[in-house]
Amino acid sequence: MTTSVSPDFKARSLAFRAGVVVTVVLAAVLFLTFKAQTGMPFAETTEVQARIGNIHSLRVNDLVRQNSKRIGRVSRIEYSDGAALVTMSIDGKADVYRNAHVTILDLSALATKFVDLDPGTPDAGRLTGAIPVAQSTSSADLYQVLDVLDPETRAAAAQTLQQVGGGLAGHGQDLHDFVATAPDTLHDLGAVSASLADPRADLPALLDTVNRLSGRFAGRQAEIAGLVAQTHQTLQAVSVDGGEPLRETLDRLPDALARVDTAMTHLHEPLQRTGAAVRALQPGAEALGRSESSLRGFLRDSVPVAHQVPGVAGQAVPAVEDLTRTVADARPLAGQLQQAFADLLPALTYLAPYAIDMQQLFLRGRSFVSQGPRPDVRYARLGVTPGLNTITGGLFASGNLPQDEYPRPGQAQYDRAHGLLPTGLLPGGKNR
Repeated sequence: MTTSVSPDFKARSLAFRAGVVVTVVLAAVLFLTFKAQTGMPFAETTEVQARIGNIHSLRVNDLVRQNSKRIGRVSRIEYSDGAALVTMSIDGKADVYRNAHVTILDLSALATKFVDLDPGTPDAGRLTGAIPVAQSTSSADLYQVLDVLDPETRAAAAQTLQQVGGGLAGHGQDLHDFVATAPDTLHDLGAVSASLADPRADLPALLDTVNRLSGRFAGRQAEIAGLVAQTHQTLQAVSVDGGEPLRETLDRLPDALARVDTAMTHLHEPLQRTGAAVRALQPGAEALGRSESSLRGFLRDSVPVAHQVPGVAGQAVPAVEDLTRTVADARPLAGQLQQAFADLLPALTYLAPYAIDMQQLFLRGRSFVSQGPRPDVRYARLGVTPGLNTITGGLFASGNLPQDEYPRPGQAQYDRAHGLLPTGLLPGGKNR
């Protein structure tokens, strides 16, 4: 009897067998994947134990290395007698000796640990039991490194990290742009380095100058710290209200600078005049400088005289008081004197041009009575020169004695001095 199998059944049977095969393969891959972290399955391993005082964040399946090469993993961690008993699975057959040593080291800054195993030397004999604590080095965590810093330094470092982290937050695109432009930046850095290496740059002299400059700061740490503190306060004041006042100031700055430029332009001419004035004052200032020694001598010599002034002033007090009373008594005459001077003003105004003639009159009067042969006896000499103008009162002019009955101011003396001249032009402008 023959049983026929439909094609549809064959297709489903083939699909089922293929699915089983794929499932088995996937299961094997997953098994190998999960077992890979604990070593290759069915591979030979050597178990080594070590007692360690402090392992910190060491975990099962962490690496075991020898000279930075992976040789196994941590398979188990137990605690007893104040220490950790770490069991390590070493790949293959490994020889570990009595003088073996283990160290817990950091794999990264994120507290990932690994065990560094030094198997020792054959002359010490094979290890039996666990590696003792004395032959192990405990883990040194990051916070222990920071313990060497004083509390203020640790607080400042923590604040710095927080501020740096806060500053980097949200700047991923900026970092991306920086990395993108890094090749050009490195190229520019190479050009700068080449310029610094050029002998014409004289980099040693620059470094020597920088060294001298830094030496000027020695012993001024307190002043620099105060300056930094003041700068911090200034920056805090500038950043108040989110920097809005500073932003407004910068917005107004262009207009203010334009006005300042205009003001400076207007100040140009006054400054030029000031410069000219200073140059004009320069000779006087130089003369004052040259007279400084004489002025110092005057001031020095005047000290004794100044000491005598109070005594002289004291002696003058009675006379000044008498003069004060005299002036007070004469005060009623001030109005009358003022009126007398006012009445005399027209006559004095008219006689003022004849002041020279009046002076000559008194001089000639003194000469008139100052002659004579005897010293104690004075004679007056009078000479008379008659003429037609004398007899007629000037109605007719005399040819031998010309006169000007109404000379101009200052010309009368010339009539007598040149009276005998028949003709001529006198200083007064009269023709003789």
